[in-house]
Amino acid sequence: MTDFRMPRFEVPFPVECNPHLERASRSMWRWIDAHGLAPTGRACARMLRTRADLSGAYVWPRADLATLTTGLQWLALTFRIDDQLDEDDLTERLSARVAAVDELCDVLRGLSEPGTSPVARALAGLWSQTSRGRPTGWCEAFLRDFQAFLRSYATEARLSSLGAVPHLDTYLGWRMHSVGMPWLWDLDELRLPAPLPDSVRTCGAMSKLRRAGALHIALVNDVFSVRRETLVGYPYNAVTIVRDTSGCSLQEAVDRVAALAGTHLQAVVAARRELRHELDRRALPPPVHVAALDYASNIAANLRGQLVWHSSVQRYAIDDLHTADRSASYPDDLLTP
Repeated sequence: MTDFRMPRFEVPFPVECNPHLERASRSMWRWIDAHGLAPTGRACARMLRTRADLSGAYVWPRADLATLTTGLQWLALTFRIDDQLDEDDLTERLSARVAAVDELCDVLRGLSEPGTSPVARALAGLWSQTSRGRPTGWCEAFLRDFQAFLRSYATEARLSSLGAVPHLDTYLGWRMHSVGMPWLWDLDELRLPAPLPDSVRTCGAMSKLRRAGALHIALVNDVFSVRRETLVGYPYNAVTIVRDTSGCSLQEAVDRVAALAGTHLQAVVAARRELRHELDRRALPPPVHVAALDYASNIAANLRGQLVWHSSVQRYAIDDLHTADRSASYPDDLLTP
């Protein structure tokens, strides 16, 4: 049974959507076509149902056109990776998933050439474009967060090979990275008038804010995606884990996960308050102080924006799974035999 009543998520932050969405969306699709990332009708349909462009407009509502366009390219690429590693691999080639992740991480670090995979080649070019002229501290922070996102797929593949179901706390330890928000927020720094010093980016209050915000969005995602993920046999979802480890009903599990999301929402509110006090104590230059508060405000707005996105798109609908053809959405060019 996959039926349940959707809980009401209360997020007391304003909705912000980037006014450059339409132009950036056209650029994103030209980039997708140029790199061969959605070369079939089925692949295009999956990307259209995902609305990576709309998600990005809620992630970077204050970005200029160029920054938003770069962000949308990253999102389109990572949704493609997510679909291929989580959903398209119907034959459970777990070692191939780990190898694909290793290859992408090596490409990011410049340790190997991207080879023939359109995904790896697009990743290499996009990182070269994004990192050019950026401070070393920011580049290292982005690489850490993006590699943690990629490594989460390898973690899940290894657990699948063991038939292991993680404890909820263990799952949340990597879920904050697999949802992708930390590296998305790293990209948000590119629009700020003053770069964030490493000491501000990694301070206690900012770390709490980023973790709580990422987990709120991750738990909302798990509720919206649990129907589809149950049908495709994907087990790494907070709702599924709560249901299976506690023996409760699906509805009870959904309600518990929604309540946990509410706890992280309150942690976001508290962390923003703590951050303001911490910035005041540091006596930072005014441009840095303003930039840090702007960045934190954007994270809060993302909680509301991502809730709107989840409620608006067909990415997690299940109608396309009720057909006789359950073949992969994308060409099988990332996982090697």
